[in-house]
Amino acid sequence: MKCRNLLFALETGVPPWGLLWFFSREQVPVRAPGQQPQAQLAMALCLKQVFAKDKTFRPRKRFEPGTQRFELYKKAQASLKSGLDLRSVVRLPPGENIDDWIAVHVVDFFNRINLIYGTMAERCSETSCPVMAGGPRYEYRWQDERQYRRPAKLSAPRYMALLMDWIEGLINDEEVFPTRVGVPFPKNFQQVCTKILTRLFRVFVHVYIHHFDSILSMGAEAHVNTCYKHFYYFIREFSLVDQRELEPLREMTERICH
Repeated sequence: MKCRNLLFALETGVPPWGLLWFFSREQVPVRAPGQQPQAQLAMALCLKQVFAKDKTFRPRKRFEPGTQRFELYKKAQASLKSGLDLRSVVRLPPGENIDDWIAVHVVDFFNRINLIYGTMAERCSETSCPVMAGGPRYEYRWQDERQYRRPAKLSAPRYMALLMDWIEGLINDEEVFPTRVGVPFPKNFQQVCTKILTRLFRVFVHVYIHHFDSILSMGAEAHVNTCYKHFYYFIREFSLVDQRELEPLREMTERICH
């Protein structure tokens, strides 16, 4: 089974594109501490489906070695792996540019949340989730500048597919996320990131409320929780998501993040 590397990615933030190399090699099955063999098998089978060509997962965005953002990314990942408190991990390092720091995290969270949703995409269908929602009180409608100029009521998988395409387009757009040295970020960069992170938060809402059983059955609760806590502390540190958007997971957040 090859699930250990995905478990490690969810917990520590190792870039998912690096996992493709691991998945190209046969490895000896290794059980996570305290995980039963049946749970390990179920999780491995579910996680391997993420890499099927028709799934949402798309590990395309990376930071080029030698760039400032690559060095910031390495610094952020080193802090995560060191076991430091997540509240301190998200703080802007002294002397660093805040837009660079936000850019690094937006790309990382996109990869990781995309991976989390991909693990349960099989159980999120047009039939099981005909509306993109977070329980009976919250419904999310899709709007963009192309196909859906007015807010549209869509199924969860359709919403997710459009969301991931939309974010991928933005983070690969040099005018929005410049990678060349000396090219400044656009003036509205943080507003763009706020919109991206707000919509990514809705993925957590849907996954936790509608697919928590899948998280448990894969034995991934601790790993998803760690990713959520990292995300939550980051958006709160820089006030990037409106407090009202966080309401659907308020009780859970108070329990695991305080």
